[in-house]
Amino acid sequence: WSAERELVITSPYLIPGPLGITAFEALGQRKEQTVVLTNSLAATDEPLVHTGYARYRTQLLESGVDLYEISPERTRRTKRLGMFGSSYGRLHAKTAVVDAHTVFIGSMNLDPRSDTQNTELGIFVDSPQLARELLRIVHISKLQSAYRVRLDDQGRLQWLSMDEDK
Repeated sequence: WSAERELVITSPYLIPGPLGITAFEALGQRKEQTVVLTNSLAATDEPLVHTGYARYRTQLLESGVDLYEISPERTRRTKRLGMFGSSYGRLHAKTAVVDAHTVFIGSMNLDPRSDTQNTELGIFVDSPQLARELLRIVHISKLQSAYRVRLDDQGRLQWLSMDEDK
């Protein structure tokens, strides 16, 4: 599958590596909107993996990726789990929505270990209805539970909330 307009990805452990960066750069060159939601350092249960991801953060942003990192504090404050109890405020979903109609849901993280060492599985579903629902959930997570990561005018990283929360 290949995105023509938009790709929205959630992955708790994200280490794109050189090949992944090349793929994200190609999406950016084709002017396709690319959104990635992943764990922040505070949210991850694998700080070593986050260190691998942090190395690529600037390159992801420079390639045009809209990057969001889950905040455990923001997640706990939203109380989105309701009757299911409290959350650690971590992302664990591995999903992708391609062009608002094809959905991937699986166990594979976007990192070398999942590619070469783990046995992973996933399913692709062509369903605009399922895609709409997953995009709605990702959008709510971006607004209520994550910080948007961007580069300022001097090329420094900034973490911004999508609301009045500072």
